[in-house]
Amino acid sequence: MSKLSELQNRKNSLLADATVLVQRGLSTPEQKEEYRKILEESDLVAGDIDMLTRIDKFLESQPKPAVPAPVTTIQTREDRKAKLSAAYRHYLLHGSKPDAAEQRSLLTSGDTIGGALIPQEFEGVIHDALKFYGPIATLVAQRNANSGRPQKFTISDDTSATMSYIAEDGTSAGTQADPTLQSHVPATDALVTTVKYSLQMLEDADSFESFIRHVAGLRCARAVEYALTLGKDNGTNTALPNSPTGGLLASVTTGATTSTLAAGIGYADLIALAGSVDHAYYVNGAYLASPSVHNYLLGQKDSTSRPYYNVDPATGLLMINGKPLYVNNAMPAYNAASSPVVLFGDFSRAYAYVNGGGMRIRVLHERYAADTLQGAAIIYQRLGAAKLVSGSVKALVTAAS
Repeated sequence: MSKLSELQNRKNSLLADATVLVQRGLSTPEQKEEYRKILEESDLVAGDIDMLTRIDKFLESQPKPAVPAPVTTIQTREDRKAKLSAAYRHYLLHGSKPDAAEQRSLLTSGDTIGGALIPQEFEGVIHDALKFYGPIATLVAQRNANSGRPQKFTISDDTSATMSYIAEDGTSAGTQADPTLQSHVPATDALVTTVKYSLQMLEDADSFESFIRHVAGLRCARAVEYALTLGKDNGTNTALPNSPTGGLLASVTTGATTSTLAAGIGYADLIALAGSVDHAYYVNGAYLASPSVHNYLLGQKDSTSRPYYNVDPATGLLMINGKPLYVNNAMPAYNAASSPVVLFGDFSRAYAYVNGGGMRIRVLHERYAADTLQGAAIIYQRLGAAKLVSGSVKALVTAAS
């Protein structure tokens, strides 16, 4: 087909050249001779085109040989999981492209077959201790970035603007009110942790790669919760330079105060807190408190021993007058004096979170391997934060005594 297209293009070019000669006029013998040669070459090309066209039609009319169906090997879920596990294990060992997986067997002393090599089996689940983390990163505004470069947030406040009456006689003028604009440009800070492991364990364990991912995810989630709530890391309690001082907890104003510390947190306190924010923030509002506050409220009952607050069976969240209570480990306990123990409002309007590239894992496959036959996974997360609209979230502060 490419040859046929080439000939057709050549024929069209010759005819175009002949047309140009005719338009100029065939007044000299040289021009007439050139015109004759172009027509002869055009006839030859036309013959070649006709021949190729007939050959193509003949080939299309012939029966085509049957093409065998491609042979595909169907891999089971277990096969795919085993290959992924082998690739990840090799990466944790060597930090490079995986080669053939290691094969070895262990000789068991109690074998009745008499010296048969039997591979040792490992349980597919690692039983890890649990530590809760709250969903604050999903409640506040979030901006995902491919890198940790500074991100700009702009806040517009037009809530104080009004409109005024203008008399027909022109004795009054309208009120001018421009919206207030503010910008915050937070960069990101790096939160880092390390997981060391023996190469023997890596070779033996059946699900070690999923274990590393699981550990990394939990550590990052807890670190992000602490950083957004208090503006500090949860390892050395160091203030993060690119987060507001004190984090979300220090950026909110007081909406309500408990009467006494001994009286605890009552239903009226929580209703007063919810009513302290503008109704625009109440509509999408939610409560945020520590596990201590959650358990305290869960145990409150009326005179007939019925709980004050219901639990949503779909989400498992404690509901206070139709608004969910989210748990945050970095919040103060219910009996902490002069402390913002409960927050309420629209958190997506109050605080912003820059996710600089998400959670990342880097493997150090040479640093520890030479001396201690160990490897290490460096887990890090880059984040920054900024305050947004003041008053969209307020705090219930406990009494001093």
